[in-house]
Amino acid sequence: MKKLLKPEIDIFSYTDYRTYLEDAYQDLHRRDSKISYRYIQKRAGYSVQSNHFWQVLRGRVPLSRRAAERFGRALNLQTREIRYLELLAALNGATSDADRNRMVAEIAQLAGYEKRKSKGQIRHEFYSEWYLPALREMVNLPEFKEDSKWIAASLRPKITPRQAESGLKKLLDWDLLRRDESGRLRQTEALIGGIEDRGDAEAMAKLALRNFHRHMIRLGGDSIERFGQDRRLVTGTTMSVSSGQAERIRKLTEDYFKRVEAVILEDEPVDRLLRLNLQLFPLAEFDNGRKPE
Repeated sequence: MKKLLKPEIDIFSYTDYRTYLEDAYQDLHRRDSKISYRYIQKRAGYSVQSNHFWQVLRGRVPLSRRAAERFGRALNLQTREIRYLELLAALNGATSDADRNRMVAEIAQLAGYEKRKSKGQIRHEFYSEWYLPALREMVNLPEFKEDSKWIAASLRPKITPRQAESGLKKLLDWDLLRRDESGRLRQTEALIGGIEDRGDAEAMAKLALRNFHRHMIRLGGDSIERFGQDRRLVTGTTMSVSSGQAERIRKLTEDYFKRVEAVILEDEPVDRLLRLNLQLFPLAEFDNGRKPE
């Protein structure tokens, strides 16, 4: 069997293995029309009667680490590229965020990955430190000073000047901040991290947001002692409701956040930096012959 052409696309610019495998196939098929799904899976050691590769691409079966290795070799990938594909498969199949975070940490160490700035990678790094989204919003304040000591002393909880300086550099590198004609820092997008971000399909991006929410919930708890009641609002209610009521409350919560986001986008002078947390979660689950809420 002749040696298969190597895909010309860069695997390290992907954080979703299905998207990469589909693009790799399309790249090879465009250059050699004889290359088919079955051709690739045959090279990977699967039966010609199988359609495993196609099923992986369509999301009908997950990609195991072993399958990732076999398809990686079939695509003539280098060892580090195969390892990256294996880790993307493991990340998708992990059952806990602790395991997912270990996968991401290993991914970040791979030569070839660290220089790329895919959407998933940027999103993960952006949410990896609680103060990066805060820094991005802070530049809107009229009293904002591009001074690392001033920034570090102003945030709550405080950060170090080095963190402030490094954070601004990252936001500029990721094009989340730019300088205007006068040299002042400006946001490139009006809103990041809205309610619609919950639907992000990339495993790495979802993990980043989950990690971020955990940290911000902890900061919300700390705010009870850090600030007086006149500067914060921490409230909640415990309820017993029907499944229909629960769904309506969930929808009301989502609609509320969309209305808040509309207020955020209104053109008014800003003078403060806030964080809004809102959680709705089960306190008990019962087997009533249906899926629990």
